[in-house]
Amino acid sequence: MSLVYLITGLPRLQRGAPPPIARAEFVRRCRDTLRGPDRDEFELLLQIESVEETVRLSLRAQLEAADDEALAASVVHDRQDGVDRERLPDWLLRPAPQHVLLRRHYFEVTRAARTEFLTRWANFRVDIGEVITAKLCRVEGMSREDFLVQMQGSFDASAPLIVRSWEDPSLGLGQRFWWLDRVLRAMEDDDLLAMSRELDAVLWEKVEQLSTHETFSIETLLAYYVQLRILEREASWDAERGRAVLEQILARSAEATAAAGAAPA
Repeated sequence: MSLVYLITGLPRLQRGAPPPIARAEFVRRCRDTLRGPDRDEFELLLQIESVEETVRLSLRAQLEAADDEALAASVVHDRQDGVDRERLPDWLLRPAPQHVLLRRHYFEVTRAARTEFLTRWANFRVDIGEVITAKLCRVEGMSREDFLVQMQGSFDASAPLIVRSWEDPSLGLGQRFWWLDRVLRAMEDDDLLAMSRELDAVLWEKVEQLSTHETFSIETLLAYYVQLRILEREASWDAERGRAVLEQILARSAEATAAAGAAPA
C-alpha cells in the first residue's frame, strides 16, 4: 500500500462527529505502509500520545482505588495505541502531577522529532500545559512561590513571564498566544464538559494550523492521528469522572507543593 493510497482511503474527520475509524485500525494501516524515517516519526507520535494516555489511565485507576496489580493491568491492557509498555519512559508511573510528567516528555520529543509538525506540536503542548498549570494554581489560590514549585523542570520562556506577572489576569502573556484568552475563559467554566470541549477545540484548531499543504506526506498522517484521538476522547468523555480527575490533579499539585516546601534545602 502506497502513502497516496493510504491517505486517500482514510475517512474524513469531522469535529463533533464520532470517530469514523478505530484508532487501532488506523495504526495498523500506517504500520503496514510506512517505512524508514516516516515510520520512525509516526512511532514517535504514538509514543507521545501513549505517555499522555498512560498518565490518564494511571490517574483513573488510582481514583478507583486500584491496587498496584490492577494499575499495571490497566496500563498494559486499556491503552489503545499499540505501543509496547517497555518503550515507555520508566518514570511514567512515578507519583507526580500530570502536567509535570507530560511537559517533561514533550521536551524530550522536541529534541527527537524530525518533522516541523511534530516539533511544533510538542512545543505547543508545553505552552498550553504551562498556561493551564498556572490557571489551576491561581484557581486554587496558590502563591507565586507555589507555582514555581509546580514549574520545576520547565524549559519554555512562558513560565518566567507568568511568574513576573502573577497577578495579571492574562498571566503576563499578553498577545503571546492566539489561544490564550480562550483557554483562560474555558478554565473558569464550572461546566467541566464544556471546558474540556473548548480545550479540545483549541487543540483541533492548532492541528489545522500546523497541517502541511502537501497532502501526501507523513505530516498529514500525524495530524490525522491527533485529531482522531480528540474525536475518540470526546466520544468517551464522562463529566463526572472528568470532575474527579481534575480534583485529583489539583490534589496532587498541592501535595507536590507541600512536599517540596518541607524538603530540606
